[in-house]
Amino acid sequence: MSGGRSVGSRWHDSRVRAAVADVMIGRESEFAELRALFDETLAGTPRVAIIGGEAGIGKSRLISEFTARAADDALVVVGQCVDFGAVNVPYAPLAGLLRGIVAAYGVESVTEAAGANRDTLWRLTEPERASGSKDDDSGVNRPSELLTALFERFAAIRPLVVVIEDLQWADPATLDVLRFAARVLTRGPIMIVLSYRSDDVGRGHPLRAFLAELERNRRVDRMTLNRLTLEQVREQAASLLGSSPSARRSAALFERSEGVPFFVEELVCIDDDSDTVVVPETLREILLARYETLDENAQYIMRALAAGGGWVDHDLLEEVVALPADELELALRTGVDAGVVVVVQGRGYAFRHALVRDAIGQELLPGESTRLHVRYAEALTRRQELQKAGPGRIGRAVLISHQWMEGHDVERAFATAIDAMALGVTGFAYASAAQMGDRALELWDRVPDAEATAGMNHVDLIAKTAHSWRNAGEPQRSLAMIELALAEVDRTDGIALARLLRDKATVLSVEGRSDAVPVFEAALDALAPDEEPMLRANILAELAAQYMISDRPEEAIVRATSALEIAPADAPRSASIAANIRGGTLIALGRIDEGLADFALSRQYAEGDTPAQLRFFVNYSDTLHLLARYEESLAVASEGLALAREAGVERSSGAILAVNTVDPMFALGRWDEADDLIDASLDLEPPMVFRLYLRRAKLRSALWRGDPDTAWEMYREWAARMSQLASFEYQTRAGVAHDLIYVALARGDQATATEFAQALDGSRPVGSPGWELPLIGAAALELARRRETNGKVGTKPAFADEEAHLRELLAGDTVWPTHGFWTAFLAAQLGGDFGTGTDVEAWERAAVAADSPTVAVLSRLLTSYGLARAQLESGDRAAATATCVALRAEAEAIGAGLFVRWVDELMGRGGLAPERGGLDTDRDTELTAREQQVLALVAEGLSNGQIAERLYISRKTVSVHVSAILRKLGAASRTEAVRLSRPATLS
Repeated sequence: MSGGRSVGSRWHDSRVRAAVADVMIGRESEFAELRALFDETLAGTPRVAIIGGEAGIGKSRLISEFTARAADDALVVVGQCVDFGAVNVPYAPLAGLLRGIVAAYGVESVTEAAGANRDTLWRLTEPERASGSKDDDSGVNRPSELLTALFERFAAIRPLVVVIEDLQWADPATLDVLRFAARVLTRGPIMIVLSYRSDDVGRGHPLRAFLAELERNRRVDRMTLNRLTLEQVREQAASLLGSSPSARRSAALFERSEGVPFFVEELVCIDDDSDTVVVPETLREILLARYETLDENAQYIMRALAAGGGWVDHDLLEEVVALPADELELALRTGVDAGVVVVVQGRGYAFRHALVRDAIGQELLPGESTRLHVRYAEALTRRQELQKAGPGRIGRAVLISHQWMEGHDVERAFATAIDAMALGVTGFAYASAAQMGDRALELWDRVPDAEATAGMNHVDLIAKTAHSWRNAGEPQRSLAMIELALAEVDRTDGIALARLLRDKATVLSVEGRSDAVPVFEAALDALAPDEEPMLRANILAELAAQYMISDRPEEAIVRATSALEIAPADAPRSASIAANIRGGTLIALGRIDEGLADFALSRQYAEGDTPAQLRFFVNYSDTLHLLARYEESLAVASEGLALAREAGVERSSGAILAVNTVDPMFALGRWDEADDLIDASLDLEPPMVFRLYLRRAKLRSALWRGDPDTAWEMYREWAARMSQLASFEYQTRAGVAHDLIYVALARGDQATATEFAQALDGSRPVGSPGWELPLIGAAALELARRRETNGKVGTKPAFADEEAHLRELLAGDTVWPTHGFWTAFLAAQLGGDFGTGTDVEAWERAAVAADSPTVAVLSRLLTSYGLARAQLESGDRAAATATCVALRAEAEAIGAGLFVRWVDELMGRGGLAPERGGLDTDRDTELTAREQQVLALVAEGLSNGQIAERLYISRKTVSVHVSAILRKLGAASRTEAVRLSRPATLS
């Protein structure tokens, strides 16, 4: 060692060298905040605490002090992220969490608690016990669901504190698990504590987006640790030294450490007790100060540990350094006593701080570094070969590849990257698998006979990497990789070309892009008619699905039929999808019985295939809703959700299936349940297309709850994506047009309402009558209002051609179950002398037609409102009053604030006064204490479900309170209720 850097002669005795301050200094408020959050957790409310701060600021100390206290009341399990450069070890901290839970409850209890996720548990811990088959579509989120299920199960036995440190090194799969847990853990005594080094999270770091997302969660609290003040540095030094340092020494410590507690500890242990503090000149010297007091043997062991990474198992270290056991243990004891390293979980060693590890790692000479990394790679490889079963295979595979890379053995780094990629896919660590694929691709040209080593050609490796990026939730990176493969693939190899084009089209379709169709078509064209029938059937089925949603029904039927005809016996999934698509298309064309038969066939083919079954339940429940068989639709969706639960994907694929229950719930008047489901499903961040469906449902709810301005702002926020999807997907085109007609009319924007009514101009069909008929009804209302706006001109209704077009469209859907109602509705809406809906008898006929289980509650309310207007226009004030009273009561019962407002305005304009007991004009307008409590939470923006959770009451009870609040305040919506109440109750 150079003399200028050696500071060993200035150390105190060993008790001071290894000491840590007995009292935690300067973190009283943060500790109190953690304790307060823990108290909330013990009361049954999950909380997430995120602790940030620069290296050495005291995050680990704060957490250790907190968990030491929390351990009296809760089980504390700890996971640690580790730093291995560009490719982080998949699920590294989760292994620690699982070990902690297993240690507390035993392997059998944990396996039982995993339930339907047992196979996922085995894939992560004992791969040889896992099933041989796995489907990416249904398995992407299983690790997330496994961990959250285990948290919930064991927190019910004893409160649970989950700690993960150094999140800046977390792999994407781990972040996904934590993101999922933060969203879905809504009740139970579970506290998650996360820490990260803020100075390592620069622009573009994946953790930045993760933290920003979590901050929007009301159950998440984030705190940042600041540097210590001069007085706090003096207190810390006093705790370390046993006596208070002089003012001069305190000032020197403060200046040199800059208030970072870790550096204070290092500096206090240097030099004697004189007032003159002789300190190293550089940060690096501070970090190496304890290391340089060690003897040569101990220093070597510290360097070997640094080459091993975050923490190293004792047996592994022993194998790498090849020293006699007594020499190794003496060296390690010296390092522990000096405070350089600490013992971890009684099994291995880690540096007291990552900064020290980094500094010691830089002490490795090139040859020494290569030798140590090669030894680690060899030792880890032997373990991998011996431990075909057991935990750690996925992470170990990544470490082996890393060590070969650091050992400059390109061939073996390449081969082990291929192995790690395969294990990553098996264990759902798709981001790590993709990163290992990227590494293998980088090394390809440097490896002799890379194709033989990889067991695949270059194009196939690119394609597999692209597939992993897609499953990791990185569609743009996946597309970029596929484009690289397409540029390189042999165009005469039709099968390879077709697979790549199929993969590209799949990514495009998931992103809701219209250019998926020509790519699927190109994939089909690339195959010879007799080539790869399984692949061909798959492409045909998916192409049929694209034709169906883009309103090309005849082509959809042809392609689906072809898929059914050629699908091999061992490809039942493609056959199920094809029958599913053909059934939905036939029903949309009015061939209902044929379509229902195809759905039965689809279910038959899907037997035993979870992804195919889930797709069947999604499409069949949606079709039943469009057929106005609302209760059946909910029943089918519930059956699908039960399957999703059994398969362990209740909160992922099951959440997507749950989207389809929103529409029938809304149709049945179960609006509060629908709203809660919308919010819960959006929290799970489903794929973009499903997110757009949910956004549209939320927009619709805001409108009919009585807040059309908010609904309009929601549309403007998502207009670009909705327009992109609507450009080729008829159900989105029809749904958006339908909702926006009503939004515009409610806002008094006739021009915009007319613009959206043009969706029925004939140039862009809207597909199924289930979508078209309600849109015809909305367009009829828009036309009636436009006629009113333009005044009564001549003796005939204006815009006669547009009315004729609507009637012509209506005439084409005669077999649809709701056709009779919509025929009566259009006749009433455009009835009367000037076609503005003034014919009372026509509305009465529509009201009779509306009294049917096939008519949605919204359509029934619209009919009642049209009848009330016509009755008032005709001068029948008593009948108008009775209709208004009944309509208002029904609207209040389900929270339809817009109808409440419309009825009040109509009665006000007409001077209508209800009979006593009708609108209960003598009702008490004072809010009860509970109602004020509910209103305060409404003002915070909480949904009924969230309020129920906060107050420990049922959602139905919350709904009753909200309805009472709206009635007492005379408010048409929740937003208006908050506004009206502020002076009296919320000030």
